[in-house]
Amino acid sequence: MNRVSLPLLICMLLLLPAGFAEAQVRISGRVVIESDGYPLPSATVQQEGSTRGTVTNGDGQFLLVVPALPVDLVVRYIGFRSERIRIEEHPRGPLLIEMKASSISLDEVFVTDENPAENIMRQVLLAKESMRKHLKSTYADTYTRFMLYSEMDLVQMNESVRASWWTPNSRTRELVRADRSRPARSGRFLFASPHNVPNFYDDDIDILGSRYAGPLHPDALNMYRYSLGERRDLDGQVVFDIYFVPKSATRPTFSGHLAVLDSVFAVLEVSARPHPGTVVLPPVQQHDVYLEQRFSSFGDSLWLPVDLFASGVVAFGRTGVNYPSARYEQISGLSLHVVNPPVPDSLSVPGPAILWHPLADRRDELFARNPSFIPMTPKETVSLATMDPSMTIDRAFRPVGLLSDYAAVQVSEDQDPEQAATQLGLVRRLTGGDWFWYNRVDGWHPGINYVSQPDAALQWRTSAGFSWNRKRISHRAELNIPWQVGGVSGYAGLQSQDATSVVARPDALGRFVPGFMTYLGYNDLYDYYSRRAVSFNIDLVIPNAPIVLSAKAHTEMHESLEKLTEFKGWMFRNEQRENPSINPGDLRSVEFVGRIGDRERLALDFSYERSPGSYFDSDWDFHRYEARGTIKFETFYRRRGRPNWLRITAMGGTASGDLPVQRQFTLSGSAGPFSDFTGFRTLRSSRFVADKIGGIFWAHDFTTALFEQLGLWSLADSGMGLYVFGGHAFSSRVREIGKFGGRFHEIGIGISYPFGMRVRAEVATGSDGGISFRFGRPLN
Repeated sequence: MNRVSLPLLICMLLLLPAGFAEAQVRISGRVVIESDGYPLPSATVQQEGSTRGTVTNGDGQFLLVVPALPVDLVVRYIGFRSERIRIEEHPRGPLLIEMKASSISLDEVFVTDENPAENIMRQVLLAKESMRKHLKSTYADTYTRFMLYSEMDLVQMNESVRASWWTPNSRTRELVRADRSRPARSGRFLFASPHNVPNFYDDDIDILGSRYAGPLHPDALNMYRYSLGERRDLDGQVVFDIYFVPKSATRPTFSGHLAVLDSVFAVLEVSARPHPGTVVLPPVQQHDVYLEQRFSSFGDSLWLPVDLFASGVVAFGRTGVNYPSARYEQISGLSLHVVNPPVPDSLSVPGPAILWHPLADRRDELFARNPSFIPMTPKETVSLATMDPSMTIDRAFRPVGLLSDYAAVQVSEDQDPEQAATQLGLVRRLTGGDWFWYNRVDGWHPGINYVSQPDAALQWRTSAGFSWNRKRISHRAELNIPWQVGGVSGYAGLQSQDATSVVARPDALGRFVPGFMTYLGYNDLYDYYSRRAVSFNIDLVIPNAPIVLSAKAHTEMHESLEKLTEFKGWMFRNEQRENPSINPGDLRSVEFVGRIGDRERLALDFSYERSPGSYFDSDWDFHRYEARGTIKFETFYRRRGRPNWLRITAMGGTASGDLPVQRQFTLSGSAGPFSDFTGFRTLRSSRFVADKIGGIFWAHDFTTALFEQLGLWSLADSGMGLYVFGGHAFSSRVREIGKFGGRFHEIGIGISYPFGMRVRAEVATGSDGGISFRFGRPLN
């Protein structure tokens, strides 16, 4: 005999509501104008006396799930008389709700010196302040449908069920509880995705990575120009149409329309376009978006959003590479609002606007009983039925143009981790690392690099190459094993290397770019020596802090190398200088390294190396200290997705004892026409190398703001930005700096993303009095 345990019985009882949900009553219908049968999109359909409701789609259709009958529905649309419908038994088919147009009697108009729209907006802002005074949090169940088109052809439909939480501190944050796409596994488009549902009653609205001051911001009267439009009727009350435009051409704001209910001064609907539109980053060339939102009253004069409609057009590409325009439409419905509920700790603080439940792609049952569902229009249904079931994002947005085979951009991110690993993982692991170069010692040095998966418990890397001139194989191997003791964790690692190394270590440019410039005929940036080394390290990761500490032990053999090639350049004829000798010998040392913070924002890297000479059977006795600090912060237009920013990096080192040249410090110059942020543009194919040196590099990026202020909107709209930069070197022991009095300074100006290309172009002048033109990757 099968027995049911008490815990199982309790679980079955708890699951009864889910079973009842399948038996809930589904009421569908269509809302039209009585006089001509024209559909009314975005009409609100509310279950009277509850927070359950929906909005109609573009064809006036709706679907509302109610728990039981009888039920009273209220249908509202500005300019029409509200309809109340009582449903006592299951409808035999879709309802047809005909709305009668209403009109208002126009009061006598008095002409005053004050803008009547501003008077109304003052009352709206006071009503908002009173409404928000005791509002601590809200919750709503949300349904979102996102339709992506390539030109006019449907490419993908994505649906999601979300839990939407709002607090004054975090604003709207959503948890995706269920998610599905058609076609399945067709990829995720990189340049447009479903918006989270903002609340236009908020002071600030986050759209497309920028923070916009909303039309209901406390200082809105100083940011916007308001004008009064027509007046409409809603159940005998006047609704004012108010239009707004920004006063500033550069402040992130909106232009659009508000519908304001008289006497209570509540906002019934908003339509808005972000302004300005220059918040894109190449390869995106333009991203226009239009937003609509409606509000309903809940509780004691509390107005909350019930929907969001968004439509957008994205143009992207590069010079010589064109793509079809991407177009999208999104509709979101909110229902089952709760006022001042407890909020999960993870959602009550600022953070990502959208979070994902780990099982979101496996919970299709949530769509069947979602109260916020909005049906598709007949046109959308036809588009979905005729869409190619094998369509992918990459197929839908194929590049065309002269450079389509060489400069294409990535348009999708694969949603299947296993497929991504098989298609891209091997390529990335083989090509990762700087193990392919050319120089005046090795000649060509072809090589490959293979690393473990980033999430693998055992981290390892192996590299191998062949020196064409030295006629020998070079290799490198690393192995890092994770360890944990209590709440402390880290890695223990072992590394070995036998290869041609760079004196004073390579700079941020790496080895491939300077090597290729050497092959073309520019002066070789580096000097070289032979290094055979074995190192052991213990890394400590500080929990809940961006801090990593390491202790290392090195044993190395260093030898001088001679220039082995007489090749004078493929593009320019240039006799390369001889490779200078080093002091050969055996080096044994211990090193302590630390990193605090994120190098891109606020970070400090430091190291101390000690070689005690004969005590470790080392040929050198020295103390070596090195540090690098970076700070980057936003300056102007901080609300934008591309704010202005200032970045400062200070770096340098000092030593005592007999520090060998191969362990000295360096500040880099350019490699041919290419340069890096922490390098001197005017120092042509050369470096400063010394045992005591310091450098400061800075850059301020104005992004598109200066072009906007000058009225050069064609440049600003393309994403082109302007920045200034400088570099300063200080030393008392550098032969190369000697002619500059131990100091070297430069300053310059540059443009980023010219004509949408992902490069930067610069012009600089320095202590040598010359002018240099350089190129490189964008600074941001």
